[in-house]
Amino acid sequence: MLKFSFSLVLLAILVIVSPATAQDTKKESKKDKSKTTLVGYLSDCQCGESLESVKMAADHTKECCLMDACAKSGFGIYSDGKFIKFDPKGSDKAKAFLVALKKEKDLKVKVKGKMENNVFMLASIEDAK
Repeated sequence: MLKFSFSLVLLAILVIVSPATAQDTKKESKKDKSKTTLVGYLSDCQCGESLESVKMAADHTKECCLMDACAKSGFGIYSDGKFIKFDPKGSDKAKAFLVALKKEKDLKVKVKGKMENNVFMLASIEDAK
């Protein structure tokens, strides 16, 4: 009889805990789906708004991006034929990445984050090559 009672208690716990665990898994899946990965060319916003092609984006230089007026405009990525601005914290990350980068042009990067109100909330940035 004691074994039967213990089994019922154990079964009741499993029934109660299982839906909660399933909901946590669903929440994690939604978080993962909200993350976006983009590959494109890093640029300052001042110049990025005028980029019209992948060739123009690839030819844009680190030196230009780090010029005072250009750097103050923030940063973004030219990807899939359009320029997408980073949020202010993301721009700070992009600038730090750019300062440490050894190459002068062909600033192809892979970024992860999410879009919010036409701004890319940058979580990470790395060299795409």
